[in-house]
Amino acid sequence: MTDVLIDSCAGFLTGGLALSAVWGLFWSAISLIGLSRGTCGGRIVFMSLVGGFVPLALAITLVWWMDNVERVTSVFAVGLMGMPAVLAGLWLRRMPDGQRAGTHLAAGVRHLRENLLGAHRGCGGCHDGHDHRTCR
Repeated sequence: MTDVLIDSCAGFLTGGLALSAVWGLFWSAISLIGLSRGTCGGRIVFMSLVGGFVPLALAITLVWWMDNVERVTSVFAVGLMGMPAVLAGLWLRRMPDGQRAGTHLAAGVRHLRENLLGAHRGCGGCHDGHDHRTCR
């Protein structure tokens, strides 16, 4: 019984770390594009890389440890799906204004992405010959 609990908790933790790593690497890609465009600084790139690689290293370490003790079982795999299931449930939760929490999250991500990438609303958008500094 203890092994089942350890396996499922380790799977749940690994699933959370994997999601966190993917989220950090997603923002790393956006911040690197922003850095190349000159719309965000090196500190943002550094922090997003840290936010991606630290949980990735922890997840790899945990899976390596689980493999060494030969506990990568079906219970571990079920636990691995636990954190995505929790996040899906939170995504569908209704907020006080009646909208789903996922809608608010997507709007916040879109807003932050536009700020980091220097998306311009008033000048017709970005293209190769566009000078980003004149639209701010």
